[in-house]
Amino acid sequence: MRWISASAYSSAVALLAAVAAQLLGWTGFRAWLLLIWTILLFFTVIGLFDHPMRGPAWGLFVGFWGGVGALWLVAIQVFAVADVLHEPAYGAWAAWPLALIGIWFLVASLLGWGNDVYPGLVDALGILTGAGLLGVSVAIWTGLASATRPGAALTAGLYVLYAIGLGLIFWASPTRAEPLRTAASL
Repeated sequence: MRWISASAYSSAVALLAAVAAQLLGWTGFRAWLLLIWTILLFFTVIGLFDHPMRGPAWGLFVGFWGGVGALWLVAIQVFAVADVLHEPAYGAWAAWPLALIGIWFLVASLLGWGNDVYPGLVDALGILTGAGLLGVSVAIWTGLASATRPGAALTAGLYVLYAIGLGLIFWASPTRAEPLRTAASL
């Protein structure tokens, strides 16, 4: 799981760079950085399937839709980089996948709370990040432009912390390089 750990760390760096580009007014560069972030976010979302959950069927269902949301966000960002999709349509199209990813972060963290692998702090950051993504989505849907930017900046900071925590956990996870033992080999 070390490659997923690297993608979690890289996604945090890409998102921080995208926020910095936004603050500096480099919108074209920001779009590229967000594309890099969304691609790396997909692998982080997939890595969450390794989270031990008390309701694995529920986690699998929501995780599937979280993965679909991450892929949808990649497609939306490709259109933004190609300068085909602009505000306000960009925000409206990006809000749905952000909500799906936020729900996946919430469900994975809530269903896995208190396990031996993921510390409570990482799960708490997952809950806060998921709630932040949902809050940004609701702010976009309701047209609260004054709340969208500060909420997005706060959620970006939470995601960076969450990605660092996930990266540490993914790094320590077994690599699964050993072949599985079958009943016949035992």
